[in-house]
Amino acid sequence: MVALSFSKDTKMAVSLKSIGTERLKNSYAARGASLYALAKMSIDGNVTNINAKDNKAAQGADDDVAPGALPEGGAAPLGERIDIRDNDSEQSDEHTDEKWSPGKNPYSVTIGDRDCDVYLSSENGKINVNALNNKNREFLVNFLKNRDVDSSEADTIADSILDWIDADDFTHVNGAEDGYYGSLSDPYKAKDALFYSLEEMTLVQGITPGIFDKIKDFVTVYGNKEISVNVNIAPTEVLSSIPGLSEDIAEELSLYIEENGSISDQEELKELFWGLGVIGDSYEDIKQYLTFENSDYITISAFSNGSGGMQKLSSDSGEHHGYDYKLIVGKDDRGYKIYAAYPE
Repeated sequence: MVALSFSKDTKMAVSLKSIGTERLKNSYAARGASLYALAKMSIDGNVTNINAKDNKAAQGADDDVAPGALPEGGAAPLGERIDIRDNDSEQSDEHTDEKWSPGKNPYSVTIGDRDCDVYLSSENGKINVNALNNKNREFLVNFLKNRDVDSSEADTIADSILDWIDADDFTHVNGAEDGYYGSLSDPYKAKDALFYSLEEMTLVQGITPGIFDKIKDFVTVYGNKEISVNVNIAPTEVLSSIPGLSEDIAEELSLYIEENGSISDQEELKELFWGLGVIGDSYEDIKQYLTFENSDYITISAFSNGSGGMQKLSSDSGEHHGYDYKLIVGKDDRGYKIYAAYPE
């Protein structure tokens, strides 16, 4: 009986170790895919971390990638062959030297024995909470309600974010300043400055861990100081939160883009809205929240197809939430800078 007990425990330990090993392999494969995507994004005459000579030398036969093909400070993705299959509908050519750009569909890359999907998502497909003000707060309140946050809680969160990022000590009707945060069991002060990271939002009154999980994939702290979302990539959850824009119209917009490609200019957008019955002042009110340009900040989300834990697909928006490895990067004078990595 003792021998059988030890045998059972040993089998269980081996099984758990095997699961842990698989998760580790998935994480490192996704990390390699993320770094490779960053290199592919950098194939540009103006924004680059890899000069043409280095890139040519690094890209060998059969799509072997040498360490020089990765951004400065990166490591070669597991030192294995990388098989590139470009699956983005807006990037139909399959040349391995083609630049990768944000889009709704993933790029595919094989890292070692792991097939990985990589999504490039412009941050202005999300709501920038650092750009919140009294004029556009309705956008955020609508979004919170659409994410099943109670109406009073939504008002509390919106006002508390305004108090957190403004420089004064005046409290909004439902907000919080130093008096509230100082009364907590672990007291601290309101920041009175912009959010530095998304996780910092959990310090704000009203944003519980549960609410943060509901909204974290749809909000950002990176980008211009205005709430203006890219109509071509913003998910339905975000578009339908724009004041005056219903969920039905948001779904029609997404369907049009899926069938006809990206909306290119204001005239096309105006004609589309006219066909949907949105005209005059209603159109002008909605238009101020929409743009066609991608942000300088991009999220790289990589998924190893061998994993089953963190990858989740939203049936409503068709967007991936969760990741095996994720980078948030932004353009600067020298190329792309990494602002955050998950897991660290």
